[in-house]
Amino acid sequence: MLSSIIIYRLFFHRLRHFPGPRLGAASKLWSVYKCRDSRNHLFLDELNKKYGTFVRTGQLCIHEQDSSTGQAAQRIPGPAEITIFHPKAWEALDGAGNANIRSDWYDIVHPRISPIFSRIEEDHTERRKVWNRALSMKSIREYLPRILQQIGTLESIVAGMEGQPISPNDIMQWFAFDSMGEFAFNESFDMMKTKNWHRAIIQQRSALAILGSLNHTVWAIRLAFAFLGRFWRVKDWMGMISFCDQCIERRLQNAPAQPDIASYFIEEFHNGRNEKNWIGKKQLLSGNTVSVIVGGSDTTGPSLILVWYFMASYPEYAERVYQEVKNIDPSDITGLSKLPCLNGFINETMRLIPAALTMGTRMTPAQGMTIDGTYIPGGIKLAAPKYTIFRSERSFEDPLSFVPERWYSRPEMIRDKDSFAPFGVGRRACVGKNLALTQIRLVVTILLSRYIVRFAPGETGEAVERDMRDQLTAQPGRYEVVFEPRG
Repeated sequence: MLSSIIIYRLFFHRLRHFPGPRLGAASKLWSVYKCRDSRNHLFLDELNKKYGTFVRTGQLCIHEQDSSTGQAAQRIPGPAEITIFHPKAWEALDGAGNANIRSDWYDIVHPRISPIFSRIEEDHTERRKVWNRALSMKSIREYLPRILQQIGTLESIVAGMEGQPISPNDIMQWFAFDSMGEFAFNESFDMMKTKNWHRAIIQQRSALAILGSLNHTVWAIRLAFAFLGRFWRVKDWMGMISFCDQCIERRLQNAPAQPDIASYFIEEFHNGRNEKNWIGKKQLLSGNTVSVIVGGSDTTGPSLILVWYFMASYPEYAERVYQEVKNIDPSDITGLSKLPCLNGFINETMRLIPAALTMGTRMTPAQGMTIDGTYIPGGIKLAAPKYTIFRSERSFEDPLSFVPERWYSRPEMIRDKDSFAPFGVGRRACVGKNLALTQIRLVVTILLSRYIVRFAPGETGEAVERDMRDQLTAQPGRYEVVFEPRG
């Protein structure tokens, strides 16, 4: 039976004409083995160099859902995954008019649900409305005093070092998680004050490491959750979920005077307009909480770590940003969003090393779809790694060089503007985009206005990319910098 399965997958499968590794066509477990060190981004980048724009990367047998009813619609036999390295990938996957649906990956926290983990389009659209209000620019302005307060605490850590080496890998992650706790639940995790990692956040980092190699074998992850709940990193995953539930339970019992993101979730919970039963309402509330803690902090943190890495690597560009922001009022978040050097620097950071290196998969509709003349059949899982597409010569001129000017004074260096989508596109774009960018702009503006950033003595920053891991989000290697007060 095993022989017949492998023969079918290699010689008779409907994707047999797509190039790709033969072992990958036989079983997705080969990819799991190749990504066992969580370097998915480099593995896929090599596949692109070897096989081209459309690569068969395989996927084990799964059930798929109908996008309108949520019921099982078809069985997909054998490896059925295509990884796309085309500049138009984002428009093809999530752009206007497409009929793709989210893949089985988005069942990863089932039975918990949220807009992020909803696979039925109408369901996603309805639930997203609450998030749109919670993370609108109007709401962000209400959170702004607390964002600035958290940045003040971050700055005090930097000042307290008095020019001694410090690792952005620690302090920027502390800031991201403390901030999310503060204006999501009115509860700070106090990592910046204690200068220590919160136990729950250590659990979260351990738990998300599961996704390093198993990210696209959802069946394996679900089996681990079902039978290994007390063992290995699965125990930390369960601890992470439990911590998220505890956060929202405490918030339910205490109504703070200051507005927060959780207030919108709780209002939806009490109104219950999206769910007919109490269990469903609780799962939605829990799913929203997991989404905001993990999605809201585990992306901002790596982005800030990488911003300071590039600041130290390219001091001439850091100086240009400083000259632009030194006289700017940080509370003017609209003004900050229009500064060319600042935003060009942030864009170039996200282009070379996006916070989400490879994640995000879709299923093609029953009728299939065509991308740049290449037809992909229906019911096929699609992946599009940002790391490789953002570094493609089809997308950008001189793609491996750090050139912020491409975003303001040298637009001719952008060969395909659709290829850059760090927050996604269309109706499935990241709802927290404005909050993340506001935080990053404010941190850069305030710290760079007061400090010159350099690598610590003997530090080169080489470990940042050399030791980087792809575990749901980018986890850069450790490095140290010196924040030297400006005279």
